[in-house]
Amino acid sequence: MADGIAIPVQVKIHVQEMVKTEFEIQNIIQDIRKCYGPLSLLNDINLKVKQKLNSLRQKVECLEQVAFEQDKESDRLAILAVMQHHRKELSNLQTSIRKANLDSKAIIDKSEKEELLGRQSSSNMRQRNFNKENLAKTASNITQDLRSIARMMESQVKQSEADMQTLASSSAQIKDTQDEYKGLSGIIQTSKNLLNKYNRREITDRLLIFFGLVLFFSTVLYILKKRLPIFGG
Repeated sequence: MADGIAIPVQVKIHVQEMVKTEFEIQNIIQDIRKCYGPLSLLNDINLKVKQKLNSLRQKVECLEQVAFEQDKESDRLAILAVMQHHRKELSNLQTSIRKANLDSKAIIDKSEKEELLGRQSSSNMRQRNFNKENLAKTASNITQDLRSIARMMESQVKQSEADMQTLASSSAQIKDTQDEYKGLSGIIQTSKNLLNKYNRREITDRLLIFFGLVLFFSTVLYILKKRLPIFGG
């Protein structure tokens, strides 16, 4: 309220309510300055201060209407002077609210950027750790696979060596068998030759026996013919 200005008693209560609302708005402005986020909280505070500003604006307009309703020019001028004072106060409060919001939003934006950068840094760190772990795991898996392949190759080499030894042993046995077959073939050929020889001798012996028998019977018949009259006629 401006100093040195007298106003009628009937409007003092209305002015006191305006002053009370202005103090409430100033307190809310302090809350805006102290608001460091989140942005939703700042929006809630601004909604509250907007309601108070509308209430104060209505009171100022109401006070102006009361001034024009006064019969005395002095009362009208006094009330208008008080109204102008509080209208200026309303304008100052609006300016303070805008400045407080700008300051608070700047702090919130800075805080959110720092938090975002922190999360990104943390995310990048986790990603790098994750990539390192994946690389280490992949390298370990590759090493295990290579070891498994090496064991399989070693097993295959040992199996091949065993197969080669088996083949070598089989080849030696086959060679021995071939040698035995060769020996048996010689024996068989010799036996065949002996059998052929024995067969020829058997035929010769049979012919000799046959001719001997013929000679024997011829001799017997000749003797009988000479000795017995029945054969001599």
